[in-house]
Amino acid sequence: MNTQRLLIVGLDGATFDIIKPLAEAGRLPVLATLLQQGTHGVLQSVQPPITPTAWTTVFTGKNPGKHGIFDFQTFDPQTYATSPVRADRHREKRLWDLLTEADQPSIILDVPFTYPPRPFNGIMMTGYGTPRTAGTPFTWPPTLAEETPADLRAEIRLALPRHRFDRSMAIVEEWRDIMQGRRRLLRHLVRERDWALFFVVFGITDNLAHIFWTFADPLHPNYASEEGKRFREAFFQAYEQCDALLGDLLDWVGPETNVLIMSDHGFGSVYPRQYTFRRLVEGGFVRYKRAPLLAGVNEWAMRWAMRLYTSTPFFKELVKRLRPGQAKLVKQTLAAGGLLPTHSAIDPRRSLVLPSEFGLQLWLNRRGRFGHGMLDEDQAHETIARLREFLLADRDPITGKPIVRAIYEGRDLYHGAFAAQGPDIVLELTNFYDPTTRPSAHNGRIEGGHTPDGVFIAYGPAFRRGDVVAHATLADIAPTALYLLGHPIPPDMDGRVLTDALQPDVLEQTPIKRGETPATFGEIAGGPDFTPDEIRDIEQQLRQLGYID
Repeated sequence: MNTQRLLIVGLDGATFDIIKPLAEAGRLPVLATLLQQGTHGVLQSVQPPITPTAWTTVFTGKNPGKHGIFDFQTFDPQTYATSPVRADRHREKRLWDLLTEADQPSIILDVPFTYPPRPFNGIMMTGYGTPRTAGTPFTWPPTLAEETPADLRAEIRLALPRHRFDRSMAIVEEWRDIMQGRRRLLRHLVRERDWALFFVVFGITDNLAHIFWTFADPLHPNYASEEGKRFREAFFQAYEQCDALLGDLLDWVGPETNVLIMSDHGFGSVYPRQYTFRRLVEGGFVRYKRAPLLAGVNEWAMRWAMRLYTSTPFFKELVKRLRPGQAKLVKQTLAAGGLLPTHSAIDPRRSLVLPSEFGLQLWLNRRGRFGHGMLDEDQAHETIARLREFLLADRDPITGKPIVRAIYEGRDLYHGAFAAQGPDIVLELTNFYDPTTRPSAHNGRIEGGHTPDGVFIAYGPAFRRGDVVAHATLADIAPTALYLLGHPIPPDMDGRVLTDALQPDVLEQTPIKRGETPATFGEIAGGPDFTPDEIRDIEQQLRQLGYID
């Protein structure tokens, strides 16, 4: 068995805004202990704080300009068609690839955007972004089920709910079943298999936040609704389930194991992504295709109808309550009429800006870059200036705060071989969540969404006790993990070893080693494209969480 061991637990979308109040109330005893006896701090996510980009940065230690994953989907610069992102479309070595080279085995469970699994020294069950279609090869080795004791083989399954993501207790019950099954499997893998790195992610905290966040925010009318307390409790209990399982893991791995607990992003109360689409249309930056049935309708009327749909909670709630097939039909009809802002309805021949489906990444429609490019360099700079002035002036009518907190240029965020493929502009929305105040008026415009402030907690013999870590980022996780496992840090990693989290004597006894070999495969691994059935399933996963229409 290996003597150096590290446990990494990902709490997807977890935020200290939920963890600390629940810990102080005695509801998260394990995390409360780790906050007191370990070291912790805010873990800055990527911009925008989007799942595939964030997790790829975590396990490569590199910024998106190097690994090239900027979104859930890519879109063809000539046809503007979108396709889901695959984990084998980047060439960077992952944390467990580097450990494999050092003959250190890893167990990787439910880490998002690791599908399809590549060969390495260890065990993997891929996470979010894996097609749920029959026969999907989501394990490494492929024979993992056969190697697992018969009474646990049923747990060799994806930790991805199949129930509709609606506001009901059915999705809560399905997640409870998933977590109970994962506990049985984790106990076996931790105790019976050899590993130096054990990396597991719990998706329940993110999934249920997308559904129930507004019931936990006093600013939102859902907080005081008839269902408010029940759904709020369901959400808080998700954190309690993670806390209990974390306690089990700590018991199983023993006190000599170092532990990192982290989230890929935080969560908060933000304006929905449809706000971005609507404002880009209203500002003349984006234009939509005109359906024949609206050929005689002027631009002002179309914008008014779009504003009515995207800013009126009643219409959005009505669509959410429809069956999936009905909701899809309604959205397709609205999009065909130019009334619903969707990516597929954008007219690239008339748009200055091309937003991603997530809505926070914007590409300038430059000549030479896109098939119907409109802007030269001077016009591109002018468009950025107008966009800043237009969006930064927007204020929330209840709080008076700006809706868009910051606007970044891609050249300031990304560097590396793929930086030029990234967005030209990235929007950061203001987080309106403040549980310490009771608002004078409710705000139905906001909803739960990703924020850049994630969670970092470190505990174990290598770490300081009771300290706070500042300026930690997602890219720091991989180099810190490599250091703890006695591995040199590759020269092309952007992250740093979080030395301010470590005991001084640890650093004195074991200085940081710098490697000379870049952590890259040299070429993109490639592989077959997703099948049509796989694409439909992945798009359904994205649609359930509100990432696409």
